[in-house]
Amino acid sequence: MKLKDETVLSLGILSLAVGILVECFAYVGYSDFSELAFVKGVLFGLSFVMNLFYLMRKSKKWSITS
Repeated sequence: MKLKDETVLSLGILSLAVGILVECFAYVGYSDFSELAFVKGVLFGLSFVMNLFYLMRKSKKWSITS
């Protein structure tokens, strides 16, 4: 299944927003925040990869049409 460009960009933006907001809505009652840091890292990494993938795909399309 091939994802559309807009879908890839939306997933990247959404994962970045959730990664930023997860700290506000997650309550951890003890001092070890390793699980929360893991979730934030995965979401930021997913956002980074998706947004770079979108930019690479768009730059190929722009160079072909120019």
